[in-house]
Amino acid sequence: MSQSDNIIPIFFLDAVEMTFKSEQEGRPIFEDREFVRILIAGDNKAEHVREVRADDKERWADQYARFKRGLADTEQITGTPLSAWPIMKPSDIRMWNSVNVYTVEQLTTLNDTALQGYGMGARETQAKAKAFLAAAKDNAEATKHVAENDRLRAENAELKRDFAELAKRLEALEGAPAKRGPGRPPASAAA
Repeated sequence: MSQSDNIIPIFFLDAVEMTFKSEQEGRPIFEDREFVRILIAGDNKAEHVREVRADDKERWADQYARFKRGLADTEQITGTPLSAWPIMKPSDIRMWNSVNVYTVEQLTTLNDTALQGYGMGARETQAKAKAFLAAAKDNAEATKHVAENDRLRAENAELKRDFAELAKRLEALEGAPAKRGPGRPPASAAA
């Protein structure tokens, strides 16, 4: 789902009666078909249900893949669930879910018209959602840097171990009698 357009696709299977086959067999014949319910975040009156088309599978590839893995309804929606946001109370979550807002990301993209119907505090909640996502992004960046530093420290420690091992080998070689190479004067002549 693209968070900017507030469209929420929910894929599901439904049984469709096959009229021609039913008439031929003299009994109801059904076939499972894939459907998509398209909701608009912030609008509980806008809903469109239709059979899945090829472009739906491409446009909402992630949600479709989740559906194919067996995830149902809101489990197909990507983003930070409102229930994972610490400031949300159960009543707030239910209120936002009633208008097809299931994630913090969806809440941040609601327009003024959508926010007007939710009473006082809706704009403030949206501002907090934006701040929460910005802080999470900054935290992710910091976590990435910490992980990189840890990796570099481990690599540095490994290089130090390798260097110490090489130093020991070099020391062992220096203590061994030197081998004369071709054209090198004997040790007594060099003295």
